[in-house]
Parts: sequence; structure tokens; C-alpha cells
Amino acid sequence: ISWLREYVEIEASVDSLCDALTFSGIEVEGIETIGGDFTGIVVGEVTEVAPHPNADRLRLCTVNTGTGETRVVCGAPNVETGGKYPFAPVGTVLPNGLKLKKAKIPGEVSLGMLCAEDELGLSDDHEGLMVLDPSLATGTPLAEVLGPPETVLDLEITPNRPDCLSLLGVAREVAALYGTPLKRPDDAFVETG
Repeated sequence: ISWLREYVEIEASVDSLCDALTFSGIEVEGIETIGGDFTGIVVGEVTEVAPHPNADRLRLCTVNTGTGETRVVCGAPNVETGGKYPFAPVGTVLPNGLKLKKAKIPGEVSLGMLCAEDELGLSDDHEGLMVLDPSLATGTPLAEVLGPPETVLDLEITPNRPDCLSLLGVAREVAALYGTPLKRPDDAFVETG
């Protein structure tokens, strides 16, 4: 929805937008909210990775949270020293409702969690930790990095509406439905070389 609003100004609620699109011949098959409340989750930098003494697939990580260092037990295959990942300290409630507590994982204390995309409600990906841009400042709230929760519409485009196979085409349709101007993206560029 936020991407659509870059091309057309709409004040309508998501439900009324979906109704208008459906009545115009673009069926809305689903409405999904990705992301969530990232309160308490920050950009954490892993400063040290060591093998877990009691489990082969786990590692002990020292995480710089921007306000200090903490120790976390992590099983993600992509964790590495110097990497920046979303870090949720003890007491944080993840978007899926899980409240993090101090835990002993095969004998070692874990004071928080480095997060994968699925744990943050961003996708179904649980192959490894969500890797963040290394230029981000350690301790930056994740909400500032990712923004607020995002509403995503799943549209069924029928063969008679190829004009709506792009976001600009859907924006054109929404502009016509609501009588608002279409804001075309700037496609000017300076040629060099």
C-alpha cells in the first residue's frame, strides 16, 4: 500500500480500496500484513562467535547492542563475527507473540535472540539470520530501519487487464477510481560516458 501511495494519493481505508479494486475488475485475493511491532529490537553486531561446549550445531555469540554486550546462544548457520543482525533482548515481545525470557540452552545462558525474517513476521524464511546492512549504526532501533508494518494486497489480474500487471498500472486504475492525479515516477537521468 505504501508503494502504491507513492504514485497516487488515496485516503481510503484498505477495505474500501479492496472493494473498489474488486468492483473495477481487479480481484483482491488476499490482504496480508508483513512486519510488525519491532519495539525493543535493535541492530546488534556480533563481536565474537565461539562453539557451544555442549551442542555441535549451536554457537555462543557475543552481541554488541549499542548499550553494552550480551551473550546469546545461536543456531543459525550464517552467524559470523562482524555481522549485523536484528537483536531482541530479554523481555521483548516478537511480532508472533513470543515473549523472550532468560534461557539456559544446553547449559549456557542466552540473554536474548538474534532473529531470522520469519521470527520478525517479514517472510517465511528461516534459513538463517536476517542480515542487515553493515553500515547501520549498532543499537539503531529496527523500527527505524524497516519502518512500520506494511499491508500487502494479493491481486488476481485477469487476461483482459494486462494494463494492471505493474504497480504503475494498478496506480493508474486507483487514480481513475478515486479521481485523483497519478504521480508518475521521474524517469529522467543524466547520461555519462
